[in-house]
Amino acid sequence: MFCVKLDRPVDPVAVSVMREVDTVAREMHLPYFLVGAMARDVLLGHVFGLNTGRATRDVDFAFALADWEQFRQIQDRLIASGRFAAVRDIAHRLLFSPDGDDQGRMVDLLPFGGVEQPTHTIAWPPDMHIIMHVAGFSEALQTALLVQVATGLIIRVASLAGLALLKLFAWRDRGLEDTRDATDLVTLCRHYAEAGNLDRIYAEALPALQAVDFDVELAGAWLLGKDTAATASPQTCVQLKALLSDARTSERLVNDMAKALRSSGDAGTYAKQLLDQFTRGFSSQTVD
Repeated sequence: MFCVKLDRPVDPVAVSVMREVDTVAREMHLPYFLVGAMARDVLLGHVFGLNTGRATRDVDFAFALADWEQFRQIQDRLIASGRFAAVRDIAHRLLFSPDGDDQGRMVDLLPFGGVEQPTHTIAWPPDMHIIMHVAGFSEALQTALLVQVATGLIIRVASLAGLALLKLFAWRDRGLEDTRDATDLVTLCRHYAEAGNLDRIYAEALPALQAVDFDVELAGAWLLGKDTAATASPQTCVQLKALLSDARTSERLVNDMAKALRSSGDAGTYAKQLLDQFTRGFSSQTVD
């Protein structure tokens, strides 16, 4: 189990959200885990004490459900607490409004499992016209980490490799409108070595480290790629390999990643190096 550093506590409003959701999930005996940018911040910033230069107020959770009735019950129970409200026209979102915080916090509830279609998509009721991709969520839940985020509160948080898996699919699905997922992939690649993986960099990733002239960040990207492949199911690996090996798609991903590196010299070149190392690490773990 991992613990948040005493000198890097999680925002108390976010902790309040987590407590409320955890209570409902336990009452209903539902597997769930923290995903999205908050999961990134909890692990990189609050567990490993790294300054990534980014932070989020939103709190996202993914639930393994049997059916849509369970999803409705989760929402109803949270709203009944008096601290959550539904958000019009966004079926998966609630607004958490703690005392003294006029802005509130957006809370996304993302279902997968029994509500999925064979294509790893979900179609939102009632009209089933809005489609959301949930590929990778099952694997990310299986490899999620137990983290004590506050006193008396231990929850599952998507691992960094699980987040990379989800971020790649999210970028594939919405990258033309929003490049934040590519930015998050850069953050994960650049900080993976420092996030408890330095010993592994100088052991199992030593050949990769030597190949990049002992650039620890690039070797970290290689190791993240390897761990992402180990996290994914064979079917999911096939999808990711298709994404990473397509020249036009990978070029667009590099361009989006470079936007997060504009202050670091030749952003395009370094973004390509990061993605190349991630891809090589990924390929080292997969079999054609």
